[in-house]
Amino acid sequence: MKTLSASGFILAHVDKTGPRWLLLRSARHGGWGFPKGHADPGEDELATARRETAEETGLRDLRVVDGFHVRNEYDVKARARGNYHKVVHYFLALAPGPEFTLSDEHSEAGWFTLDEALQKLAFPALRDALKAADAHLRKTRL
Repeated sequence: MKTLSASGFILAHVDKTGPRWLLLRSARHGGWGFPKGHADPGEDELATARRETAEETGLRDLRVVDGFHVRNEYDVKARARGNYHKVVHYFLALAPGPEFTLSDEHSEAGWFTLDEALQKLAFPALRDALKAADAHLRKTRL
């Protein structure tokens, strides 16, 4: 079974009320998640995360938070691509402000509190990644 690599950012915008987390809703399957996508040939994980986030949100001036990396692995059964193993790398970054541009890949998006975001995320691995990102951000920044 082939392996595909993807990367993305768990994005925070911090204001006086605390962190807000950016979630995007897929126009294809309706699930909520973080900006991410497959790596281009020769592209490392962080470069993929930067490119995909820019494509999906228009956000380019991100401040990567050191010391945070989550790796999720799972098998995908897909008609179009066939079955494959997927490895997704998530990094943590701060957005320069709350403004973003929604791509055609997504039907809606928004900044949410931790509790709001956790309710929207369907997969335990994504909820765990967000909780870890929140704890890391609070430990290092707030």
